[in-house]
Amino acid sequence: MSGERLGPYEILRTIGRGGMAEVLLARIRGADDFEREVVIKRILPDYAHAKDFVDMFRDEARITAQLRHGNIVQVIELRVEGDQYALVLEYVDGPTLAAIAQALVLDERRMPHALVAHVMVEIARALDYAHRKRGPDGVPLEVVHRDVSPSNVLVSRDGEVKLADFGIARAASRISNTQAGGVKGKLAYIAPEALMGEATSRSDLFSLGVMGWELLVGHLPFDAETNEAR
Repeated sequence: MSGERLGPYEILRTIGRGGMAEVLLARIRGADDFEREVVIKRILPDYAHAKDFVDMFRDEARITAQLRHGNIVQVIELRVEGDQYALVLEYVDGPTLAAIAQALVLDERRMPHALVAHVMVEIARALDYAHRKRGPDGVPLEVVHRDVSPSNVLVSRDGEVKLADFGIARAASRISNTQAGGVKGKLAYIAPEALMGEATSRSDLFSLGVMGWELLVGHLPFDAETNEAR
C-alpha cells in the first residue's frame, strides 16, 4: 500500500481495518520541506454505494468538523474522489487508552490514580464542549458521542488526551438518522436509556463513569458471563 495516493496524500501504511472502513496513516508534503502525517478513514469499496453508511460517514465529517477542541481529534477535510469517500483526520502519535489499560493488566499493574483523574478530566472537557456546542445559527447541536470507551480515547506521546470517533454521534441537525431500535456503541459501556434508543448527554457521562471505574479497579463494574448480559 505504501506509495498509493489519495489526492495530495501519500498512503504510508494501514493502521486498522473494520467491517466497512479502513484507517490509514498518510503524509502530505509541501514547500520548504513541509511535511505532515495524517490519518485517513476510508470507506471500503464494497460499501461505497451503501447509501445509509455513506450518509452516516458524511455526517461524521459534518458534525466533527464543527467540534474544534484540544481534547477532540480534529477533522481536516472530507475527500470525495469518484465514488470513494475518505475522512482526513489529525494524527495522534500514541496508543489508545484500551491498549494502555490492557498492557497494565498483563503486567498485573493498575493505572496510577492521578493519571486516571487526568484522563477523566480531559475527556470530560471534550464532552462538555461537544454537549454545549452550538451551530452557526446559535441553535444547540445536541451532540451525543454514544461510544465513550477506552478504544476511542487516544493518548499521545506528548501526554495529550483526545476523544475520537464521533462516527456514531447523534445530533439534532444531522442529515441521516439512526434506524429505530438500532443500538450504537460498545454494550459494556452503554447507559440503560441508550439501549432503548434514548441517548442523551447524560448517557455519555454514564459511559465515562464506567470507563473510570474500569481504569481504577482493573475490570468493568458489571459482572456477567457475556458482554451482552452486562
